[in-house]
Amino acid sequence: MTASIDVAFTPADVRDTEVAVVVDVLRASSTIVTALAAGWRQVLCAADVDTARELRGPGRALAGEQECKPIEGFDYGNSPEALQSAPEAELVLCTTNGTPAIIAAADAADEVIVAALLNLDAILGAVPEGSEVTIVCSGTDGRFALEDAYLAGRLVHRMGGKRTDAALAAEQLAGSYPDSLTPLGQSADAAVLKATGQAADTVFCARESVFDVVPRVTNVDAQVATVSDKDKPMDQAKPLLGLSVLRRTLSV
Repeated sequence: MTASIDVAFTPADVRDTEVAVVVDVLRASSTIVTALAAGWRQVLCAADVDTARELRGPGRALAGEQECKPIEGFDYGNSPEALQSAPEAELVLCTTNGTPAIIAAADAADEVIVAALLNLDAILGAVPEGSEVTIVCSGTDGRFALEDAYLAGRLVHRMGGKRTDAALAAEQLAGSYPDSLTPLGQSADAAVLKATGQAADTVFCARESVFDVVPRVTNVDAQVATVSDKDKPMDQAKPLLGLSVLRRTLSV
């Protein structure tokens, strides 16, 4: 059981906490979980498109979306189903809401883990006992996202601990649905996926506890958070290869 549990319905609501659990069900957290389960060694979560492009290099592939559409010149979009094999060692991921939320959470928490419905049971087993936990919903363009609040409520219900009002609200919301696909399918983000020919991603992301991986932020700077399925402390000091070289060049 956790000592306390809070829910930030958008990244702007995040306060300092011991453990942040970041969710972006449609689709960044689901993509990260699927990629690590498929064998990608780590996912480099970039704050923006320019940063992602700077990270391109041998052994890396680029994935992401802008306005729910694949980014020109990237190897993949943000569809988790497309990342079920790992032709490269590292995946660079840039999304509108999820990757910036992970970076923001790393600035507020001692430990950051990434949750989806796809790894629900694994996350519940990984949250340290007695910790202060905040579930961070990535939201959509700074607004509330139904699917993220639903997963937050599922986590609150099963974690236990002292709940804030936001956590109680999320728990009540989640309890009003008979299954996971219903709230995901009713969400505004699912409607955009359908309109862009990506409705299959909603069904894929609604599956529960398919993968036994716990993505953790293991390295972070202002523009990139490294996520891997490894149990080690987050390092906020070491810059990432590629960006560090670029910054030294710019400073000369």
